[in-house]
Amino acid sequence: MFKVKYYKHTKKFYEQFRIQNGEIHITQSAAFADYLSSIGGQANRVWSYPPFIDALFPHWHHPYTEVYIRSLVRDYVHRHAPKEKVTYFEKRLDDFYASVRFLAEIGPFSLSPLPSLKLNEEQRFFIGMMETLRSDNVLLEYWKARAHLSRKSVAEALGLEDDAHVICVHHVDYIDAPKMLLFYLLAQVGFDVVFYIPFNPGAPNLYKTWRDIYRHVSNDEGNWECVEESQPLRGAKFAQYVDASFSISDDSFDGINFLSFAHPTDLKNYLERCPIEKERHEVLATYEEELNVYVGHHRNSHFYASRYGKFFLSLQRCKKTEAGVLLTYDDYVNMMTSGWVHYGAIDGSQALTLLIDLRNYMEGVATFADIIDRLQSLIDLQEVSTAFDEVAKEQTGRHQLKQYLSNPFRSFSYVHRSRYDITIKQLMECTKDLARKVQRLLLGEREKRNVRVYLHELKQVYDSVKTQWDAKSQMEMEKLFSLSIPEHWEFAKEEMYLFLSLHFGAKEHKHDKILNFDQLAGKALSAKHVHLTGMSFQLFPWKTPELPNVLTYTWMKECIRRSFIGWNQTMRINALLVDYYSRHAANSTAVYALYHLLAFGNETVTFSYIQNWREYDGPSIYFTILQELYGMKETTFVEEENELLWEVPTIEEQSFSVEALRHIPDLLWIDSDFCKRKFFLNALIEHHPVYENDFHQQQAFSIIGRLLSEQGDGEALFRETIFPLFPQWTNAFKQNLLDTLGISGLRVYKQYENIYYPKAMKYLQRLKSKYLVTKNWKARHQYDNDTFKVDEHIRELMNHFGVHEVEAESGIHCRMCPFLHVCKDGEYVIDAANN
Repeated sequence: MFKVKYYKHTKKFYEQFRIQNGEIHITQSAAFADYLSSIGGQANRVWSYPPFIDALFPHWHHPYTEVYIRSLVRDYVHRHAPKEKVTYFEKRLDDFYASVRFLAEIGPFSLSPLPSLKLNEEQRFFIGMMETLRSDNVLLEYWKARAHLSRKSVAEALGLEDDAHVICVHHVDYIDAPKMLLFYLLAQVGFDVVFYIPFNPGAPNLYKTWRDIYRHVSNDEGNWECVEESQPLRGAKFAQYVDASFSISDDSFDGINFLSFAHPTDLKNYLERCPIEKERHEVLATYEEELNVYVGHHRNSHFYASRYGKFFLSLQRCKKTEAGVLLTYDDYVNMMTSGWVHYGAIDGSQALTLLIDLRNYMEGVATFADIIDRLQSLIDLQEVSTAFDEVAKEQTGRHQLKQYLSNPFRSFSYVHRSRYDITIKQLMECTKDLARKVQRLLLGEREKRNVRVYLHELKQVYDSVKTQWDAKSQMEMEKLFSLSIPEHWEFAKEEMYLFLSLHFGAKEHKHDKILNFDQLAGKALSAKHVHLTGMSFQLFPWKTPELPNVLTYTWMKECIRRSFIGWNQTMRINALLVDYYSRHAANSTAVYALYHLLAFGNETVTFSYIQNWREYDGPSIYFTILQELYGMKETTFVEEENELLWEVPTIEEQSFSVEALRHIPDLLWIDSDFCKRKFFLNALIEHHPVYENDFHQQQAFSIIGRLLSEQGDGEALFRETIFPLFPQWTNAFKQNLLDTLGISGLRVYKQYENIYYPKAMKYLQRLKSKYLVTKNWKARHQYDNDTFKVDEHIRELMNHFGVHEVEAESGIHCRMCPFLHVCKDGEYVIDAANN
């Protein structure tokens, strides 16, 4: 029924090709459509297949229609699946949706429970689902639009002024059943459908894809018309390897390069050196979205990438239960700082620093009630710390060091109110505000809500916070509320958030990103340099695209035979046949694509392989074969190590007054035994140690516990009053911390000006930093024996002062240092293991 015209030299054929009036041209990819338009086509006469089909049936191919159909499938599962199978069938929802879509586009027809085929449980369940969905208006409207398709309606949909009568289909190497049926439909309404393909009868193995697919498209290979007969010279070596009957062996192409990258991040460095430029340097891969994330070319300007959009990403990970809303601490932080939380003049984003410090304190929280209880414990802890400060207020005044000596709880970061832009009580009120909003906007498991009602609820929440938002984010939200939503649409949680994702995550076209492999045919013809990357054993050739799992060819074929007669039956069965050969041609399609690139590329071609992208992977066999054929080895990309040069400002060395050092108690000088930089930061910057790390806080807790256990009612009172203030650890764990700590000097005191403090505070100063035999013990020795010689320590310290920094001394003691995460010379556990 269809005409097939083939050409041997793709580039020569299209250089001479001209688009005529009355023609519509369809390509498989956007890149090929752009190339075809560039050689003399009108924009509205050349279409890649996806926008073409979208223009013909805009409602059916609208993203929101997918959400609606998914909601119908989920609703059917909830209503009709056996109770013990609901969860299992929900996991198969993607398969059910794909099957509904596939059958709708080649139907309508009924599925039958054929005894001879021994259908499985999902297939038997799907029969009833499809029968129910057939009566839905969305499917009925789609079938109606298809039945009313005409040459005039096609021209109007494409914006053509004249009546088109010919449809030319170019270089399509994958035709599934819905696509094939559309071509039949276009032919039925009066279009002359002509397929243009590359082909050479003398090289059947090389052109296997085209023969296998198009002999079933045309039903008669003998009537194919050759419209260009010249044979390309380039790529002949590879062509002869694939097909020994290929007649030409002269291949002088030398513009070919091979690269290997040790990691995807090396590809990023390469692209920084050789950036992607449209039609000059194009990079393609089979899994391009993953690589675009690695190389930083993924789209990050959409609403979901903003702090406001992250609210929805975290919201959909929460879960409603009888015990309350379940959520992770990360999601709590993301929502709190998203701009959706306000308490009076306080914005939840002001809590970020505090929330970072509270990560370990919040260990184990699972609900908002847990978080509020934990915050209340923290308020109580701050009040205990304040009580210590009040007792010694007359002696300490506002002197931070004296406050620390009289209140060891100041070694915990989260008791310092001055560190944060928000108080714990304000954070608690913000948490209550967030909990109310999440309760309002979060759908429960298997709960459905009308979309209009949900958007109304969302708008009320948005109106309460929008005044603090930037204009661009406000515009995104206003667009959402202006959408026209059918009154009857009701979505479950999954579809509601998919609906929001489709709105907020709309893609923008970018010219500087890695493209999918399906754009290769067009880019090979148009771009000066084409780089094909990701040529690994697991990724190239790609796996055969599968039929929706619920369906089988035999089952559909038998159902079509029962539902249709004559030509309606024949064209659908033939569409399934073309679908079958298209899906099983993945390997030969990939092989021909390589030949196409070699034979018709413009200037240079690069093939590359990325190590460590997939586990247990290696270079593709075709990557190795091409190297052998063209006598070239790959070059391993190595990042250039450029010497960083910058102008160093001249700094006059200032005289440093040591008088302040004379007023530092010998307790803090203990740090200088281990590291002069630690002493400098603790004594002069922070004024005393402040521990943020959970392990450090555990040691501080046990030391404070032992100190306080020596006073008043002892350990029993400490367990009763202080244990509840550290709910992130179990009582058994806290008791173990106390029991396993052996320290002395608990009842011996030292004096600093008008403050007396336990001599055992030295353990809080250094935690479990170990003194080594060959290292410095001077400060500790003098501290223990009350013979501290401050001038001697000052002279030694000044020897470690540089113009820009204080010299650090790294070692095992770094693990007990509160500044390890900001010290460029600090030693981590992994560093010690490597050494």
